[in-house]
Amino acid sequence: MQKLRSWMIATIFSLATLGVGPVHADDYPTRSIKVIVAYAVGSGADTIARILGEQLAINLNTPVVIENIAGAGGAKGTVAAARAAPDGHTLLLAPTTLTVSAHMEAKPQYDPTKDFAPIMRVAILPLVLVVGPQMPFQTLGELIREAKKNPGKLNYATSGKGTGSHLEVELFARQTGIEVTEVPYKTGSQALTDVISGQVSFYLPVIPAAGQQILAGRMNALAIGTRQRSTEFPNIPTFAEALNIPDYEASVWYGLLAPAGTNNQIIQKLAAELSKILEMQKIKDKIAATGSEVSPLNAKEFSAFIQAESKKWGDLVKTLGL
Repeated sequence: MQKLRSWMIATIFSLATLGVGPVHADDYPTRSIKVIVAYAVGSGADTIARILGEQLAINLNTPVVIENIAGAGGAKGTVAAARAAPDGHTLLLAPTTLTVSAHMEAKPQYDPTKDFAPIMRVAILPLVLVVGPQMPFQTLGELIREAKKNPGKLNYATSGKGTGSHLEVELFARQTGIEVTEVPYKTGSQALTDVISGQVSFYLPVIPAAGQQILAGRMNALAIGTRQRSTEFPNIPTFAEALNIPDYEASVWYGLLAPAGTNNQIIQKLAAELSKILEMQKIKDKIAATGSEVSPLNAKEFSAFIQAESKKWGDLVKTLGL
């Protein structure tokens, strides 16, 4: 009797759990998809997530919900995504900080190369090096020469330790063999004000932050972080041109990832839909309106890219003692 009871309980349990077994690509999605953004509503990652999520919902004929889980410099939401069930129904729209923040913690809460299955890099947001019009250098080459003549004399504004405006300049300094001094700011607007007035030598913000000031002639742009010249700012040379390094980029990137262990067929299905979406002119226009540009890398390319980014930023963070 006891054996029969145990068999019946086991059978009932098995039947009850059939509905929550592995989700296969043919069945996917079986319910709404949640895309976690580890930053506040209105952030760059949030805006990109909402543009893509709206169209992905149409393509997959299922609701796509954007959930903002901000906190701990992006770690809170990133960890929540990493620990979600690997069934394709919880995804993460992450920016560059995915491969930076973990290296800045004594005890990292996640591993960007092991805890996620990359789906696709979707866009990049270029950085632009700007100076005040009164500065004695008005090309990137002149800035480098001035910095080499007077090591440590030139200073640059940042939006804080570990941000793109900080790490990209430090990487640039090491690439060119110059020594410059960081001046941290609480707000990007104050940094821009001090660049215009000449209080700081230069700044490397994202293009939307400085675009209007550049167009108005209040500051000069010496280099932009895209590999090809910007269609909106065609007169600004790229870092790649100025430094003669063809693959040089200085940008914030955005990509979609799933928790590690997600069925590869689901990854490929999502990647295929994203690829279609990123080919749509209306999506390109919406992304361009944010200052970003469509820049897809498929799952395999994105995985290799994350590996390289994690090593690059990890090594730099260690060198800087962050």
